[in-house]
Amino acid sequence: MRVCVSLLFLSLLPLVSLAVPDICSSKPKDLPLEPRCVYRTPDQDDEPTATNTDPVPANTNPRVWELSQANSAFAMSLYKQLGSGRSPTDNIFMSPISVSTAFAMTKLGACNQTLEQIMKVFQFDTIKEKTSDQVHYFFAKLNCRLFRKKDQTTELVSANRLFGEQSLAFNETYQNISQTVYGARLMPLNFKENPEGSRVTINEWIANKTENRIRHTLPPGVLDSTTVLVLVNTIYFKGQWKHKFSKDNVFEVDFHVSPSQTCSVQMMYQETRFKYRDLPEEKLQILEMPYMGDDITMVLILPHQDMPLSQIEEGLDQKKLNSWMDSMVEKTVSVHVPKFKVEDQFSLKDKLEAMGLSDLFSAERASLPGMLEDGSDTLFISEAYHKAFLEVNEEGSEAAAATAVVAVGRSLKHDREVFMANRPFLVLIRESTINSLLFIGRVSYPCNK
Repeated sequence: MRVCVSLLFLSLLPLVSLAVPDICSSKPKDLPLEPRCVYRTPDQDDEPTATNTDPVPANTNPRVWELSQANSAFAMSLYKQLGSGRSPTDNIFMSPISVSTAFAMTKLGACNQTLEQIMKVFQFDTIKEKTSDQVHYFFAKLNCRLFRKKDQTTELVSANRLFGEQSLAFNETYQNISQTVYGARLMPLNFKENPEGSRVTINEWIANKTENRIRHTLPPGVLDSTTVLVLVNTIYFKGQWKHKFSKDNVFEVDFHVSPSQTCSVQMMYQETRFKYRDLPEEKLQILEMPYMGDDITMVLILPHQDMPLSQIEEGLDQKKLNSWMDSMVEKTVSVHVPKFKVEDQFSLKDKLEAMGLSDLFSAERASLPGMLEDGSDTLFISEAYHKAFLEVNEEGSEAAAATAVVAVGRSLKHDREVFMANRPFLVLIRESTINSLLFIGRVSYPCNK
């Protein structure tokens, strides 16, 4: 009989420190990463990959850089899958690094074609390190780079946890690597006899790790007596703008959801020097607004008025996105950005299956023998969930609402650019020193409720 493993990924904009404090200074020989199965990437010396086209940033491990780029390339693919099933007027928001992390944890127990598919779908096979076990070491290093303390006003925390059926013996190596690399300790729960109580426990843990912003995540009935393991990843970011918007410069305007639909938004305004580029050949503008500390930034991609956002999305890939961001220069920009909240929750299963991750979700074909102590190959992933939340306002993070009318009739500056986000746009939040995508989304309906 096959039993199911549920996966759950949560993210809240603007996440938890690794459980082993010295892992950030460790060497590969210090971490005995020996999962049950190892996938060896075929030689790719003559095949250019998406991860080796850009120079490695200073003070960055080349493999960590490649992993960051692999995660970003996966983000583009997943975003397109998600967008293909949504209306152009639907908001989209997710954390690709959260999804990649949770499936990297799953990879610890995978073998055979299941392991190979995980390596390929998440583009871990583009990392020049030949064997799949080394990916975990570089994930640890990437997490150290991303989730270190950025600034007194900025929180970026990630937390992982395994919830396992208490009557089963989970593989000790699997547990040790999960805890060492991902800080994911195993909590025994009684899924077999009390799935509802287990669901409540997991929901409470999630609420605690996201400062009660994500609650009641697992609905009644999503877990049952066949559930043996739930893997949870939470990601939380809260930051203040380096250049805050004044509450006196907030005014009500129409947002053009579509050519035939408008709605009212609270538009924020400021005129400051930002990294910016107008790309006439691409028919878009790109703007980068830093949070305090400069490492974390928000990138907005706004199509010209005669260019549908869907057309930009169709041609979007990692190489193009990187070239746009590399082209930005610092300029004085008149920035108009709406205050908004977006929340998204969706199943990942069908999206990942369409991307090639089919065996993992199949009771007949899944191979996860590295999870249980007896090595039995009876597990499969029943479902994978993701939930994400973003709020943008004057402070950069959550704050009380205040509205005023901005003075009109400002004198025009000849070197000033205008960025008026009064129509659907893309939003990215990244760690700029290694260009690692933390969140990506589409804001099509930021309207006042």
